[in-house]
Amino acid sequence: MRIRSRTRQFAVVVASVFALVACASDGGAGGDAVAAGGDETEEGEAGGDQTDVLAAIDEIAERVESGELAYDPAAGEDEAIEALREAIPQPDGYPARPVEVLIGFGEGGGSDNYTRNVGRDAERIMGQRLVYNNMPGASGEVALGHMLTQAADGYTIASAITNQVINNALDYQPYSFVDDVEFIIRQQGPTEIYWVAADNEWETFEEMLDYAADNPGQVRVSGSGIGGDDEFRLLALGAEIDSEFGFVPFDGVGGRISALLSGDIDVLHETAGTVMDLYEDGQIRPLAYGGDIVFEDIDPDVPSVAELGYPVPTGRWRGMVAPGGVDQQIVDYLHNVFYAAAQLPAYKEYEVEFLQHVAGGYLSGEEFEEESRRELEEIRQLAEQFGYTAEDLEE
Repeated sequence: MRIRSRTRQFAVVVASVFALVACASDGGAGGDAVAAGGDETEEGEAGGDQTDVLAAIDEIAERVESGELAYDPAAGEDEAIEALREAIPQPDGYPARPVEVLIGFGEGGGSDNYTRNVGRDAERIMGQRLVYNNMPGASGEVALGHMLTQAADGYTIASAITNQVINNALDYQPYSFVDDVEFIIRQQGPTEIYWVAADNEWETFEEMLDYAADNPGQVRVSGSGIGGDDEFRLLALGAEIDSEFGFVPFDGVGGRISALLSGDIDVLHETAGTVMDLYEDGQIRPLAYGGDIVFEDIDPDVPSVAELGYPVPTGRWRGMVAPGGVDQQIVDYLHNVFYAAAQLPAYKEYEVEFLQHVAGGYLSGEEFEEESRRELEEIRQLAEQFGYTAEDLEE
């Protein structure tokens, strides 16, 4: 187990990422973009008016909810899927084969759950399989770096989280997340919570902070990887109490949970839904909600970090991106498909089960890019404030 008593170091992005990106710059596995709509489609016809398309999707979702349209997620298609296929303009010839979806973290974690659940009805709407490929490592950069080496034809996309913007802000990759991807859709907002084992001596978040203030580096906190939103939140908290935390990164949620239950770490900063079974089983309990939302479904008496007056510099959103250069008609189509899938009962049930429904988080592709660029500048300022530089990352 690796403890970062001074949370300034960063994982070395695996050499394969750089090699793959280098290949991409040479044309390697990438190749030219393939326009699905091609010249045969009039401008705007396949893309349609996005406002009208989303309104039509919302209307279909309401008809499903009222029982007017049959919906069976176990079937290949049903009345709901047929209606959505008619409502969503489809680029000519796309998709003609399965679409690979890269996931930058291990199976069973928040990113994995999001991607597979939104993909469940998305592939029914598309009429093609989504092939999931977990490529954990370097806070999601292994998967992102691989995606950027692939052809910009819409057949390789990836789920992304806040870490991609943070890594971009630290200038540690040979590419730029905000400049080199096509933003498809953002669908989840932050739901992280500071958890402790049920028998932990700290009854409140402030008791934990008091201990951390008196014992710099001795409170061991785990998060989703080095240089992620977890670590920046801890840096901000540490600055507020004039102390620091011992950050213990794990790429997989299983390792983080095992470390908490075994006592190897003291606090787990984790998405609510991935550990709800442990909470309901009485093995863990929340000290504070990580952002500015109080999850009343869990415990309305537990405060949020923002409510306690501490800073919350960034949060863990999730969305979908594609390699830069993918035809805009394909990007719009994928946006509409994933948007529609998120309005259907299967995804709605998952949202409730994993408490994602309380955080919202939807942004269109254009809004997703705009917000990512805003976060990029915010994180660059934080990195400068905390002395989190590229030189420190290479230590």
